[in-house]
Amino acid sequence: MNWKKFFTRLSVFAVIVLVILALLPILVMSMFLGQRYYQYQHNPAGFGIAPYQISLTTYDGLTLAAWHTFASHDENEPPHGTVIVLSGLQEPSITAFFGYASMLANNGWDTLLIEKRARSLSAGDSIGFGISEWLDVKAGVYYLDADPRAGDLPIVTMGTSAGGATVIIAGGEIPRIDGVIAISAYSNFVDLYVDGIAMMGLPRFLGTLTTPFMHLRMGISFGFSQTRLTPENGIANLGHRPILLMHSTEDWQVPFSHFKRLRQVAEDSDINITTFVREGDWHFVCYDRYIFTPARDVEFTRAILGFLQQFDSQSLRA
Repeated sequence: MNWKKFFTRLSVFAVIVLVILALLPILVMSMFLGQRYYQYQHNPAGFGIAPYQISLTTYDGLTLAAWHTFASHDENEPPHGTVIVLSGLQEPSITAFFGYASMLANNGWDTLLIEKRARSLSAGDSIGFGISEWLDVKAGVYYLDADPRAGDLPIVTMGTSAGGATVIIAGGEIPRIDGVIAISAYSNFVDLYVDGIAMMGLPRFLGTLTTPFMHLRMGISFGFSQTRLTPENGIANLGHRPILLMHSTEDWQVPFSHFKRLRQVAEDSDINITTFVREGDWHFVCYDRYIFTPARDVEFTRAILGFLQQFDSQSLRA
């Protein structure tokens, strides 16, 4: 046997395999990075609310569309606090959550619905898997801190899917946030990428093998110091502040394993965690038929309002 020729061919094969493994994360990320998403805009009048549409400016200079809804216009009747609401990765627009704002207003809570960067009416050229969008939440918190009505009242963040991941990251970075509600959040985007490879019908081990290249791609895109911004790290940084994790057992978009990982991190870090688990494939956790009228999903609404109840009696901050 010509060993020199054998090892030459083996080396060429190894290089080809490495190139293929390196290209897979690049191809996957190209489906998201550098993309803007234009989503259907819902009319708040159809939800029985009249929010004020405002603009927020982020730390990195982007202008975001947002809607501020009030529980009461009576200055002598302050709200329990404000819930900042975020939508998912690509769909729907945050305006699809006007029904949530209505439900919260009817129970004494103001809401600030933020359209994250690179989506619909908000500026930005690329989404960021929560690594950059947590700054959108920060802009909302700064706005509320300057609002006399919100004043020193509690601020709770609530997000679904990528929005859920974002509010966990934001909670770990922004001490002013008093509590977090994360619906169908992923534990970190690299794990979701591996799950996505399997969902596409490719061997799962391909995703596992390419995770170093995905970490490299994320570092190049966002800065290696920023890759620490994951929901797993965010939930561990909540300290004494409570979190409500909500998920469905058969969610095909964000598998239930992500809920389990986040719950485990919270328990290991002695975080005050409440959970709500729904059987079946309900990515919004709220039943699909009640997406625009969540108050009609009694169990779902009860879980959220029960979590928020702990903030109702909070006095103004010293």
